[in-house]
Amino acid sequence: MEFFFDPKGVAIIGATPNPFKGGNAILRNVMGGYLGKIYPVNPNYQEMEGLPCYGDVRDIAEEVDLAIVFVPAAQVLDVVEACVARGIPGVIIESAGFAETGPEGRILQDKLAEVARRTGIRIWGPNCMGLVDAVNRRIFSFMDPRALELGVFIPGNVSLIVQSGMLSAGFLVDIMTHGIMGISKACSVGNKVDVNECDVLEYLTNDPHTAVIGMYLEAIPDGRRFLDLCRRCPKPIVVLKGGKSLKGAEAAMSHTASLAGNRRIIAGALMQAGVIEAHDFKQMMDLCRSFSYVPKACNGCEGKTAILTFSGGAGILTADFLDELGLTVTELSPASRESLQALFPSWMPVSNPVDLWPALERFVGTDTDVIKSALKAVLSDPNVDAVIIHAFAGNVRIRIDLADAARQMAASGKPVFVWLIGRSDMTSQYMQDARTYGIPVFQELYRTVECMASVIRQPRRSKAMERNPHMATNVAALTKDLSLLLQVHQGPLDEFVSKKILKAHNIPVVEEDIVEDAQAIDAVARRMGYPLVMKGLQPGVIHKTEGGLVALGIQDLRQAESTFTVLMQKMNERGKVLIQKNIPGGLEMIAGLLRDPQFGPCVMLGFGGIMAELFRDAVFAVAPLSLDDALQMMERLQGKRLLEGFRGLPPADREELARILVALGNVGLMHPRIHEIDINPLILARGGAVAVDATIMLS
Repeated sequence: MEFFFDPKGVAIIGATPNPFKGGNAILRNVMGGYLGKIYPVNPNYQEMEGLPCYGDVRDIAEEVDLAIVFVPAAQVLDVVEACVARGIPGVIIESAGFAETGPEGRILQDKLAEVARRTGIRIWGPNCMGLVDAVNRRIFSFMDPRALELGVFIPGNVSLIVQSGMLSAGFLVDIMTHGIMGISKACSVGNKVDVNECDVLEYLTNDPHTAVIGMYLEAIPDGRRFLDLCRRCPKPIVVLKGGKSLKGAEAAMSHTASLAGNRRIIAGALMQAGVIEAHDFKQMMDLCRSFSYVPKACNGCEGKTAILTFSGGAGILTADFLDELGLTVTELSPASRESLQALFPSWMPVSNPVDLWPALERFVGTDTDVIKSALKAVLSDPNVDAVIIHAFAGNVRIRIDLADAARQMAASGKPVFVWLIGRSDMTSQYMQDARTYGIPVFQELYRTVECMASVIRQPRRSKAMERNPHMATNVAALTKDLSLLLQVHQGPLDEFVSKKILKAHNIPVVEEDIVEDAQAIDAVARRMGYPLVMKGLQPGVIHKTEGGLVALGIQDLRQAESTFTVLMQKMNERGKVLIQKNIPGGLEMIAGLLRDPQFGPCVMLGFGGIMAELFRDAVFAVAPLSLDDALQMMERLQGKRLLEGFRGLPPADREELARILVALGNVGLMHPRIHEIDINPLILARGGAVAVDATIMLS
């Protein structure tokens, strides 16, 4: 990948002297900052922009390791083959007209992919805006040179990977011209025929000029590699994912599938990999900016926050937002209270939020810097993990010494975030000044608190993907018949067989047995004891309740025999009857597994019973799971307090539930033909967790 970012020579195929064409913009952009050899390629010209022009890339005798291609789509394949013949290792194809245009374009793009596989040439794009490197002053893109002059480049430590070409250009123009944030690299990957977000992410992970990585992605075709790279990356990663609203199967056969949807799976996968998920473009950039200033601040702290404000109302709203986002308005220590009290008139008691207005009025016209002194007091407080300051641009009383604030923040190791309002002309300059000192400043109060919470509450990265040893498979219990069934069967397995397979993988299941005639009921019932549950099993039928094939509370043999007759009649004498031991009251959960096309086997956990459809409270994580991954899934449930015990229900054994979730993930990894597993309900009773009903579906 190095030749894309630091090439020794660049050929621009499709360069033109026409200032209204993209080929000219690419040439002028490259000439504007790149210091290596530049070779325009166009058979219609001998010279271009003062440089010798070549008729064919194969005519260039000097070293060339990158070609930027901007010719009509129909010519691109021949151009790439010429680059292969010339020995050029990488091409950036900025031409459009490929898979995004329909079937014919898809065929052309597939041919490009085949060239990459056959020859080993790396292809970036097509249909992309290319690469911009603000630190090294390189624009390998057809962006309008007038829209983004090199003179307004602000080098920074945030790098972007953006699937949308025009959006990447928009990001750069917006960021650079507002002057509040610097950029290291912006990489527009387009249709990703070869080079994709994983390749660029791996490069940026080791890039010394990149400290934070932001991504806008519409598809993640190699989801497992992507998550593994995110786990291994030591730098903060912020992802804005488009296309999360696609529906799952309209007629989903299991609760696992119906509760999934792209949104939940993506959110769970990103959180598990330690990625911060953004929900709009500006938020993504604000989060990146925050991490670029305070990437490791307050690591492991509790988020106890001090608020320095000039307005009581703003202080109250800040406290509300802190509570909403899981942070706290801290109780100040006696020492910091004493220091702050020296700033206030005697009638004003000190509290948090710290309303500084009386102190500002008291010392107006003096050399006392109230905000500097207050900041020093709270940053030295052991009860304070972070500080939010409210600022007003245009009021001489409410002034912040940004240089001093930066020094204090660095010395304390605690983040300081600023909410700014005031005159439009002065706020713009204020935010540019804050950038030079590395202080995150925002003009929306909620965004200020939100970004600070993200810095403090970075999701924990689970370990790199490797099969988890916590739940070994009981291979001996997986009989030859079950093994063969997993190899040859298609569609749903019945409940009895499904639970046999789960039991073989150390997932506890309810005691049960099949009876094929009424005479066998008594022996089974004596062994299990009343009350019992009886179910009718028919091949291919999953939703037994809807078909009237579930009978609860069977109290004696006569009732059991009668129920057997009714169930067999409903199945037209072509099914079997399953008898189960009754499990007394407990919390009903749903656990399952779904094989996602992007991320592979994903484990699901949610609340069962009426809560399943009413609240749809379910979370997902990508297998394999560690025990910590599984425990974190429980923390993400909105109704997690139910696991502590509710209205007489016993507290859940979280460790046992975690082991079950780990085992489910391992089942999916061991048996690639298993497409879904649905355990509904998984009852958390006093005797432990037990799978009462389950279905395995094979592809």
